[in-house]
Amino acid sequence: MGENIFTVLSKYSSASEENYLTEAFVFLVKHLLDRDRPVAIQLLTKLCVDNDEFVFDPSESISIATQVGTEQGRPDIELSTPDKLLYIEVKHDSGLGYRQLERYKKVLEESGADITKLVLLTRFSIDLTDDEAELCKHVKWFEVYNWLAEAKPEDPISQFLVRSFLDFLEEKKMSMQKVGWEYINGIPAFVNLMNMIEVAIKSTPLSIYSKSAGWEWKGFYLNNKDYFCGVYYSDPLSLVFELQFEAKPSEEILARPGHPYDKTPGGKTYFALDLEAEHFFALSKDEQLQTISTFLKKVYATAQQVPKP
Repeated sequence: MGENIFTVLSKYSSASEENYLTEAFVFLVKHLLDRDRPVAIQLLTKLCVDNDEFVFDPSESISIATQVGTEQGRPDIELSTPDKLLYIEVKHDSGLGYRQLERYKKVLEESGADITKLVLLTRFSIDLTDDEAELCKHVKWFEVYNWLAEAKPEDPISQFLVRSFLDFLEEKKMSMQKVGWEYINGIPAFVNLMNMIEVAIKSTPLSIYSKSAGWEWKGFYLNNKDYFCGVYYSDPLSLVFELQFEAKPSEEILARPGHPYDKTPGGKTYFALDLEAEHFFALSKDEQLQTISTFLKKVYATAQQVPKP
């Protein structure tokens, strides 16, 4: 139920999706340059260099800035070293501006830097004219995802930030996880779990108000929509029982079921049954049903003691 740090911060950013994505990426690269320089050098090499045309010296000073003004516009990212100047133009879903690549290439050529490079970083492949394709190196976000996924940062904070950024790219649909053969058994198993939850609910004093499914969850509203019981796709190993009303229960009350509880981002109180911790998938079907039923009875007994506003 926890949220990604880059996702959380995006909610407080006034920048457009494209600009926020750029700032988040630059923040990560700057951190890696400071704390895991070999990883950063490898990433920048894959992002910017074609056919060993030049190299980034690990010992050289590398500066990165965003939205640097030029006479021909504002490239999203400017990367500079003592002998290099590179522009990286980032696109989320928007297209290129009028002769944008040509204008930025002109600025680079007039900069006097020994080595210059223009990189276009987009969500999907886009059709470039032959002339446009010669002006830049075209990279897709899924390639950046793959390079970061293969990286081996040593610093614990770097590991956390890389993993968080990868998750953020997945949330933004900049990269996808492969659909494997597990799909064949996964969907029927999930349907079986929903059926089992429904049967377990009927073994308790709870009543089903309606079934509910969305892009983020599937489950059941209970007792005139006072409660929700189901699974969030982002955490499929947790069965949640969620209070749908704003509640301020005491810590003593919340501790009674013996199951973890927390608050959703929307402020709702929920209890969670950790299926993996319960060794749920090693149990027989009857034992699985009993596990869910016992969980629901315990948390419902506690929920009844929480006053409604």
